[in-house]
Amino acid sequence: MCWSSLCVYCPAAGSGIPEVKAYLNGVDAHSILAPSTLFVKIFGSIFGVAVGFVVGKEGPMVHMGACIANLLGQGASTKRDLITCGAAAGVAAAFRSPVGGALFALEEAASWWRSALLWKAFFTTVVVAVVLKGLIEYCKTGQCRLIGEDGLIMRDINNSVPSYNTIDLLAIVLLGVTGGVFRIIYNYLVDEVLSQWWLQH
Repeated sequence: MCWSSLCVYCPAAGSGIPEVKAYLNGVDAHSILAPSTLFVKIFGSIFGVAVGFVVGKEGPMVHMGACIANLLGQGASTKRDLITCGAAAGVAAAFRSPVGGALFALEEAASWWRSALLWKAFFTTVVVAVVLKGLIEYCKTGQCRLIGEDGLIMRDINNSVPSYNTIDLLAIVLLGVTGGVFRIIYNYLVDEVLSQWWLQH
């Protein structure tokens, strides 16, 4: 499977996010979103998780969502919108975050953005979140057997509120203030270096 994803189905290798971003920015490379890429990405992710590889969830989910959306699209503009929504659905499925999926599509994936596309992407991610929540609740009844234990999507989220003591809060505040001071110093130095460089050139 590893050999096939690296040698025969090269577009399925890697996370898939750069390929989806490239397509949405106008690069129409051969077989980035082909059905064969989807097939290899699905089974490669399943087998990668099954054997214990450190496989991130976001990249394969974004790529698979875009590949599925590519199968549904007809015209160029409709297909581009659907692929954007598919990428957003992948993030929403990986992190159980509909707003995060829509914002990923807005900030990272699509370079051509309309307000209507925001609502389409958000609707898509909400549907994904609702379906995923239903599947997780169904698997909690014990009907899914090993599929619901752990894997590409199924993981429990701890809803308990952590308790912090005073030392923890002071450390958090100190870290925030230190980071802010370093950011100010960094921005000042970058501005000075660039202004000196422009004066010399």
